Amino acid sequence: MERTETTHRGILLFAALLSLAACTSVKLISDYDEVIDSQALQLQKKIDSKLTSLRFAAQYQLEYQANQDFYRDALTDLNAMSVRASAIYQNQPTLEQIELAKTNLAYLVLLNKGCVEAPLSSAQIAQVEANGIDLSMDCHVENGATSNASAKGEQKLNRFVIPPVQALFNQHLGAIMALELAKKRGDGTALAK
Repeated sequence: MERTETTHRGILLFAALLSLAACTSVKLISDYDEVIDSQALQLQKKIDSKLTSLRFAAQYQLEYQANQDFYRDALTDLNAMSVRASAIYQNQPTLEQIELAKTNLAYLVLLNKGCVEAPLSSAQIAQVEANGIDLSMDCHVENGATSNASAKGEQKLNRFVIPPVQALFNQHLGAIMALELAKKRGDGTALAK
């Protein structure tokens, strides 16, 4: 009789836990953040506008020194987005997209300064990821450059790289906006089973 009563209590306890688990939702990703969505849209417009104008700019406007302030502003915007996104619980996918945009901004700066002579090696990519964007007028190996060099402000961005770079930034910032909109629709949560 005692064994049946213990089994009965175990079954009731299991049923109670199962019904409690069925009513509990597990949050896998953060909620929608209107600020990040808006920041991503504004930055996308800023970068797209700048790159569009560079496609048709005079030669001197393609020089690194003519674009240094733009790169600094874009990095500042990405840093602000990163700080905001990192303050939000379960926001890793958004942070990853922001970091990809920062990495691609670093590559664009390297291209504009003429700091790379070929596709980046895995060591150069690791340096960019570890040390970030070098906004100085020089090339530094520790920031992904092929070699150290100084006074690169007059180097010009090749117009032929602008359209694919523009598409890449539109893709990254669009991914951030798409992710935020998916969060708004509730696509980022799942029920525990």
